[in-house]
Parts: sequence; C-alpha cells; structure tokens
Amino acid sequence: MISIKDVKIINYMGFVEDGMLVPVEDTPFEIARVFYVSGVESKKPRGKHAHRKTRQILICLNGSIECLCEDSQGNSASFTLDDPARGLYIPEMIWDEQVYNSKDSILLSLCSTKYDKNDYITNWKDFINVNS
Repeated sequence: MISIKDVKIINYMGFVEDGMLVPVEDTPFEIARVFYVSGVESKKPRGKHAHRKTRQILICLNGSIECLCEDSQGNSASFTLDDPARGLYIPEMIWDEQVYNSKDSILLSLCSTKYDKNDYITNWKDFINVNS
C-alpha cells in the first residue's frame, strides 16, 4: 500500500552558468505530461485531490509553495518547495494540496500519465473510501 513514506524530495544537480541550469533526468517514471501553474493569489490553496494512477514530481520554479501530503491512514507530511533544483515526488493515491506563499510562485508538474479527469479524486471521503 502506498503511504506517506513514499513521498520523497528529489535533489537535482543545478549548474550556475549565466543563471541556473537544472537538468531533470532519471525520474522515477516516464514523463507523459508537463504543466505549470502561476498567478495564484498569495496563501490560496490549490490541488486538494489525489490521483488513482498518476505519479508526479512537483518543482517550484519561482517563489515558495507549501505542499501538504496525506495518505489514507491519516499520516501526513508538509514540504516547502522553494528551490528549482529540488522536486517533490508524489506517488499515486496520496492526497496533496499546495499553498502558494506569494503570487509570483510558479509550480511545475511532471506527470506519469496524460490528463484523464477520471484519474482525479477530489473529495476527501471518496479518497478514504477507495482505500478502505
């Protein structure tokens, strides 16, 4: 069973050369979809869902974002994403939400699947019921 212990920080090697170059290689899955979120009002939460199949890596490209993850057993962990050379690996069936600490925060998401609205569990009670 997937648990909060499976959520991991991934440190990427950044190279300073007229700015920062951060190659994202050796991901724990083949990337099928990439998207980013920007312009979210400061302290506004987003996400608040789990995926049935999708695994993802979240990277804060600018600003700072708090990411709260919780498993179906009630175990939780909070991660601060504020370094574009660090990603957060979130496996499938982990509830997650993000709080954008400033409007200039930008979140990049690398996903193991293409978009499928049926992959999303957006109700906490449904998430718990799927896992019981």
